[in-house]
This record gives sequence, structure tokens and C-alpha cells, in this order.
Amino acid sequence: MGYRPHRYPTMFPVDVVHGTTNQKCHLTNITPTGAGVFEVKGVNKGDVITVKSSVGNLVATVQWAEDDQCGVKFAQQLGTRQIAQIRQTPKTFGAIHRPVHAFTELR
Repeated sequence: MGYRPHRYPTMFPVDVVHGTTNQKCHLTNITPTGAGVFEVKGVNKGDVITVKSSVGNLVATVQWAEDDQCGVKFAQQLGTRQIAQIRQTPKTFGAIHRPVHAFTELR
């Protein structure tokens, strides 16, 4: 049993394409193998989605989905440059309100 990759917190805007639906969402955390997605609706575990951003089009599979959040696993592992670009949170003029659950990791 090995350790999972380190999660880097972020609030990075992306477009999520699921079937014919395109949604404006945010990545809340990122690893080389996956990400947390916030403000996404209508996805279920096992769905294949495309995460579009300035980093490129990333194909991913939904690992879990709850309310307006989900966790995805990328089809191809991200490189260090892609991770660095996503970690640099773009400057926005509005606050994104995200509920904080202290025990989210203990599911």
C-alpha cells in the first residue's frame, strides 16, 4: 500500500463537458492523477467528462459525486508544468463561497 499523491488546494476556473452539456466549474484541489471539482451538476460515478482549461482538454472519470462536487481521475497523469499552472490561482473580482466541512477526508 502506497501513499496517494499530495493534493494542492486551488480555485481554478474550468469548463466541464459531460455529454452535450458544458458547465462553468472550479477545481478545488489538484494532484497529478486527479482533481476535486466544485459547482458541477448532473454527473455520476463512472461518467467520463472533459475538463477544459488553459492547461488543455483533460479527459477524466468521475470517482465520486455528491451535491455539486465530484472527484475525478485523469486518463493521463499531469506533468509538473500543468500542476504548477493550475496551482497559480487566477485573480478574480468575486468571492467563491464554498462550504467547509472539516471532516471531508474521513468518508
